[in-house]
Amino acid sequence: MFMSVFIEKIISFLIFIGFSFFLIMPKGGLIILAILVLSCIGLFLNMNIKKELENWEKLLLIGFIGYFFLILSSNYFFNGDIREIDSASRFILVIPIFFFLRKSNVHNKSLEYGVILACVLFGLNSILPKFFDMNQFFQFSKHEGIVSLYGAILGVTTLFFASKSNSLIYNFIILISAFLGIATSLLAGGRGVWIAAFLTFLILYYMNPLRWSKLEKVLIISTGVIILLIGYVNPVTGVKARIEQALSELDSYYTMKVSSSSVGARLEMWKSSYYIFKANPIFGIGEGNFKQKNIELIEEGIVDSEVEKFNHPHGEFISTAVEQGLLGLSFLLYFFLNPLIKCYKEFKHKDNIRSVNIPILLVMSLVLHFFFYSMTNGVFDHQNTSLFFAAYVTIGMSLFSSIKDKV
Repeated sequence: MFMSVFIEKIISFLIFIGFSFFLIMPKGGLIILAILVLSCIGLFLNMNIKKELENWEKLLLIGFIGYFFLILSSNYFFNGDIREIDSASRFILVIPIFFFLRKSNVHNKSLEYGVILACVLFGLNSILPKFFDMNQFFQFSKHEGIVSLYGAILGVTTLFFASKSNSLIYNFIILISAFLGIATSLLAGGRGVWIAAFLTFLILYYMNPLRWSKLEKVLIISTGVIILLIGYVNPVTGVKARIEQALSELDSYYTMKVSSSSVGARLEMWKSSYYIFKANPIFGIGEGNFKQKNIELIEEGIVDSEVEKFNHPHGEFISTAVEQGLLGLSFLLYFFLNPLIKCYKEFKHKDNIRSVNIPILLVMSLVLHFFFYSMTNGVFDHQNTSLFFAAYVTIGMSLFSSIKDKV
């Protein structure tokens, strides 16, 4: 008993610092690895504790396991490189964490405070060097899209932690933290992320998960609009310049066939993807085979040679349709929509208290950001993002399961 409680305390602390470590550390996975090891020990110690899986939990696990075996089977039948299943394997590795946390007493405050801490750390790390003669305290991940995505998820989620049940001081801390988290995203420069964050904000605002009053809704929407306006008009963020650049690149692609720009390259790869998918609609061409098929289209003069260097078509839905066909695309949609539907149903329960809604608020914000960002970027092409998604959907949903039993 003592050992189980001790393990739960350590895991609570690791969850608290976990979000921050995902941006500080190049891989970010050591914290999740530690939680995994402790969860396996905890499961061994608590073998006598029985808790039947609910239907929604079974569907969630089917999504994780099914996604892995989809990538594995595609890799096998198309003779792909074994390294291509590395990112998908993260969805299997986190399953023991789910089984332990759903029966544990790990408090969701570690999750809430961890999100806020990460917003503060990365907001200050991004903003202070822009206005003062100083270096960053620590270096972010070198991939600006990942930093921007995580900043948006943390910032938007924190904004929705505000509630009339909080003290005035805590709500003030929440709003400042949300501003800092979103600032991290804006300064990192991920255009696709900004769209995902805006759409996620609108959906969560409509759902009103923490039951805001009309006055609170006005204050939150005002805060969100002010943050966006500051980000757009302030030249330090580069938001206005990035948007104008995207529009210019879009015009250049359609008027002068320029494919060397970021927008132009994406559109040309999506054109290539259309032809590849058209020829292989059901099962696709297999993981890691896009580049070769793309080169063949270049040699035929159908696609511009500027996109020869790319391994994936920069869009998770498009990439999945090309590599795993309609079968894979259908499963990817299930993979995203299944947790969203469960979260939506829980938000509709008016008797749910704040502690129940906090973990599923995080999950819904996380999944919505990934869903919308997947339209223009390959979110599961990187081990870091795959692990981040798998780990925190698992942690959020398992804590929800645990807390739901106690209220």
